[in-house]
Amino acid sequence: MLRSEWTLDKGLPQNLPWNGSVGLLLDGVSVEKLPQHLYQWSENPEFEPLYLGTRWAELGDVSPCLIRIEGQGNPILQQFLAQPQKEWGYLLFSDGPWPDMVKHLRWLTSVLHPQGEEVLLRLADPAVAHALLGHAERIKDSTLFGPCQQIVTADAAVGYWHIHQRPGKPSDPQYTKPYRLSDEQLSQLDEVNFRGIVMRLDEHMHEFFPSYLAGAAPLQRWEHLHSLASTSYDRGFNTELDITLYANIHGFLGDRALEEHPDLDAQLKTPSEQTPAQRLEEVASIAKERAESLQRTQG
Repeated sequence: MLRSEWTLDKGLPQNLPWNGSVGLLLDGVSVEKLPQHLYQWSENPEFEPLYLGTRWAELGDVSPCLIRIEGQGNPILQQFLAQPQKEWGYLLFSDGPWPDMVKHLRWLTSVLHPQGEEVLLRLADPAVAHALLGHAERIKDSTLFGPCQQIVTADAAVGYWHIHQRPGKPSDPQYTKPYRLSDEQLSQLDEVNFRGIVMRLDEHMHEFFPSYLAGAAPLQRWEHLHSLASTSYDRGFNTELDITLYANIHGFLGDRALEEHPDLDAQLKTPSEQTPAQRLEEVASIAKERAESLQRTQG
C-alpha cells in the first residue's frame, strides 16, 4: 500500500492513472436505491449492477454498482467526492479494458469461506477492500487486484485516503471457481466488523458526550476509541452494548475515569449474578451521578 498523507477534505490524491479504465464501485447497502440515484446524478450513467447474472441476482435492490468514469468531471464521481467520509465505495484504476474490470469484480461478489461454504462478500465496502487489499500487498498476491493497478479507498476513521498498488503484474484468476478466503483474511474481516462497532461508538460519543476528546485530531480520536473498545472487549464486556456502556463511564468522568475512580474499576472486576451489561449500567449510573455532583461543586 502506498502511504497516503492526503486527507479526505483535500479531494482525491494527485497523480492517479486517469488515462486507463476507471471505475467507481458504489455499495447498494450504503446508498439506498442506488440505480435511481445514479440517474438523478447523471443523464446517461454507464454502470453494471454486479449481482446481475449471479446467484445473488434476487438481491438486485442492494447490488453494488460499478460506474464507468471517463474524466474527473463525471457528475457521479463529484457526488462521491462531496462526501467521502460516508464511505459509499471506492475508485479502481485498470490498465486493462473495461469489460475485464466488470468480470473480475462480479467474480468477487461470491467467495468461499475457509470451511468451504460459498458466501456473499461485501465487496463495495471500502473497509473490506482496504483490509483484503492490504493483506494481498503484504503477501505479494495480485489475485484480488485482477486488472486493476491501483485502488483508492476513503477511510473516515482516520480521515485519509488509502492507495493500494497491485503487487506485480496482473494475475490470471480462475473465474470458473470462487475465490477462497484464508483464515488470515477471515481474521481481517473480523477486524472490519470491530471497526464498524468503533465507528458507531464514535457517532455515539459525538452525540451524547460532545466535549469528550473534542480537540483531538481524527487519527488520535480513532486510536483512543479503538483502544477503549478493545479494553472493554478484553475485560469480557464484548457486545456492542457493553462497549457503549463502558465508553459512557469515560464520557461522564473523562478518559482516565477508572484510574481516578478505582472503586468503580473494582466494581466492574467483582463477579456477581448480574450480566456484564447490568454491571456496566450500574457503574455508568454512578459515574453520571458523580459527574453531576462534580459539576455542582465546581459551579
